[in-house]
Amino acid sequence: MVIKPDTYLLTAALNRIIPPVGDLPGAGGMELAEEVIKRSAADFRFQDALTRVLGALPSPNDFLALDDNGQDDALRTAESSHAEAFGLWLDVVYTVYYMQPEVHQRLDWHGRSPQPEGNVMPPWDESVLGVIRKRDPFWRKA
Repeated sequence: MVIKPDTYLLTAALNRIIPPVGDLPGAGGMELAEEVIKRSAADFRFQDALTRVLGALPSPNDFLALDDNGQDDALRTAESSHAEAFGLWLDVVYTVYYMQPEVHQRLDWHGRSPQPEGNVMPPWDESVLGVIRKRDPFWRKA
């Protein structure tokens, strides 16, 4: 049985991990909690990490009652007590965050693969193989 994580707690934690910058809301303010939960559920390791990290935080009401420094301290405590799980959780959080079009816009990043429209490669220069071609083979033929 999979227990659905508390989205209020996760949203608040996301806002501390990736806070607002200028006019771009924090990760929690971008309403990414459901997507983090969905992506975490795709692999037991990530699901377990999410459960461990949220389980290491105070109850939602207690966490939300803390000021920013208190929430940061609670997250640091969760990180130190569950370092591997915290790292996996961050992998999911950052993956989901950097998939968002508004983040791409803020970073002035096109978000497409480098080929075929991206990086232009110079024509191949065969001369770079000159030294190698002069060597005797050092392998056995089958």
